Order: sequence, then C-alpha cells, then structure tokens
Amino acid sequence: MDSLTDYILWMSDFTFSATGFREADALVLCTLSYFDLSPVFSGGVKEAKVKDCRRMIDEGNVQVEITGKPEGYLEILEAAVDSKRFGELLMTNYTDILCDDPPVQFSAVCFHDDADLSFIAYRGTDNSLAGWQEDCMISFTLSKAQEMALEYAERLIAPGRRWLMGGHSKGGNQVIYAACMLPDEKLDCVERIYCLDGPGLCSDVMDLSCMDRIDAKTTRIIPEFSVIGKLFEPKITDTRIVQSSESGMMQHSLASWEIDHGKLAELEDNASASIWINEVVGKWISNISKEDRVTFVNELFTALESGGSRTLDDLTDNGLEDVERLFPQFRNFSETTKSILTDLAKQAVKSSFLPFLHRKEKDSDEEAAATEKV
Repeated sequence: MDSLTDYILWMSDFTFSATGFREADALVLCTLSYFDLSPVFSGGVKEAKVKDCRRMIDEGNVQVEITGKPEGYLEILEAAVDSKRFGELLMTNYTDILCDDPPVQFSAVCFHDDADLSFIAYRGTDNSLAGWQEDCMISFTLSKAQEMALEYAERLIAPGRRWLMGGHSKGGNQVIYAACMLPDEKLDCVERIYCLDGPGLCSDVMDLSCMDRIDAKTTRIIPEFSVIGKLFEPKITDTRIVQSSESGMMQHSLASWEIDHGKLAELEDNASASIWINEVVGKWISNISKEDRVTFVNELFTALESGGSRTLDDLTDNGLEDVERLFPQFRNFSETTKSILTDLAKQAVKSSFLPFLHRKEKDSDEEAAATEKV
C-alpha cells in the first residue's frame, strides 16, 4: 500500500481541475492544517501559497501542533510543498487561537486552487491542556471552538466557488457542528464535508436530528482501530474504514492512513478490539450524568494545571514531582469526581486486555492468510 507521501508524489503534476478532488486530497489538506503556519503569515501577510512553506522547512522552523509523535508529517509537508497539485494552492484566513480561561483551542486555514475550489480545514487537538479540556467539554456543553468553527465557515463561504470542508479528530467534530449549523444559503454552497476520525455531537447537548441535513454531503473516514472517531459516534451513511500502517490507537494518525492506486485502502470492518473498547467507553460515559461530567472535567483539569502545567509535555517532563503535587488535589476532589476516577481506573484495567486481543486478532489473520496460501 502507498502512504500519503507516496500519493502526493504520484499525483504531483496533476491539478484538481485535471483529476477532480479525491478523498486522499482531504487527508493531505487536513494534515497540513496541523502545522504552525505563523512563520508564513508573519508580518501582516494575509495569504501565501503552500510552496511558501519551503522557507520554514529550510530554516528548521517547522512545528507540528499535534498530540503525540508526528512521524510522517514533515515528509507529507515537504512533498506537498514541492508538488504542483498542492504547492500552488493559496492559503488564506489562517487562524490559531489558544486560551486557558476559558479553555479554547481553535485553528483553521482555507486552501484555494486557481479555478473555483476552496477547502476549509479545521485542526485537531494540539498538545495543550486547554485543548484537551475543551475536548472533554463537548460531553456537556457547546465549546467555544465549535462556535468559532461555525463563525469561520459563515464568514468565508459564499457563492461563486465550490466549497469543501474537512477536519481530523477534534477538527472532525468541528466540521460536523459547523456544517449542521450553517444557514441554508451557506450550506447550499458546500459540495462535500469530510469528517476524519472525529467525535460526533453529544445528544445531551443538542438535537442530533440536525445531522440529517448534512448526511448526503458528508464522507466519514475512520481507521480500522478507531476510538476517538467513535465517541458519540456520528451516524453518517457514507462511512469508510481505511487501512493504517500503525497498530492500536496509533492508527488515529492521519500520516499512517494508506492509499491503494490513488484511492483509500478500504477495509470492511473495524478491529474487534476497537469495537470492544468503544462499547466499554460508551457504557461508561452513558452512566455519568451531564452534571457529573461538568464537575469531573472542571476538577480534574484544575488539578492538572495547579502546578503551572499548560501542555501534556509539561506533565510528562515534571514526572514524579508532578504526581506528588497532584495527590493533595485528588484528596480534595468531590465524591463525584472520586467515584468517576475509580470507575475510570476499573475501565482502564479492562482495557489492559486490548493489546492481547489485538495481538490475538492479528495472529488469527496471519494464520488464516498462511492457511489460504498453503
């Protein structure tokens, strides 16, 4: 199978006008949205081409705003910069907002070709605690980032161009919310919506019937081992399962999704271990009231930030010192939060069987393949 980098190299000389827009193109553009583009848009610059990112690459000034390890992302950026297909795209309306109080993490950029195609790309969660707290908040309220995503789309979308929208992870949730809430005259301008392993909308927060108005225009893509994209799982008719070069939770990374002759390398079903963990998580969330979710999220993140930590890396770097600092905070938690943490620990123990289940599943597949070969 090919990687996204292989796809870019293969399609390098072809414009969207020549080949049409493909699902793999949505993956590439949403991957590019994870890069800190402030070096390109510094000094009051309002628009720039993707190929203008070459300078920040050459200067070693590339930052991937993503949770976890960004393997493969730089290679995708470099290939896109040097290609005609992506390098000539104009980038506008780059927005990057991070705030601790209230917690807000929102970033988006719009790509335009020289014909009539425009693609709004929403970034997923970065490494900030504010971003992760806001992710948890969608279980009991509309987040500021969701509202910003709608405002962003309303401001940009207008007749005269073919509009596409997409987002990965948290960005996938934002693109669904924004599209659902767009006025009819704006939504009529949107040809396609791409939700890439993003959580859905919480039924305790809003009426999910709003999804009906975007279903026919939406493509949802999730990896074989999907967890994030099955939270409040969005019911989208056109849902694809894509093969990944990674295993387990690491399949959430866009850079790991595979391409087969220019199209998504699709599979029939999710991994059984993925289905199992989502059933566990779904039952756990459904047993917690909306009010208790508010208490839990607020108390947990107040504790995590009490020592000055602002990112997940801060928590990891502080190590044992951070754990010792958190113990007094845990003792002061309400009975609600203590109960939820206890239950969460029990679910974590159950989930510890996942590597075994995933390995067993993989071994069974290999055994079946070997048998068929014989």
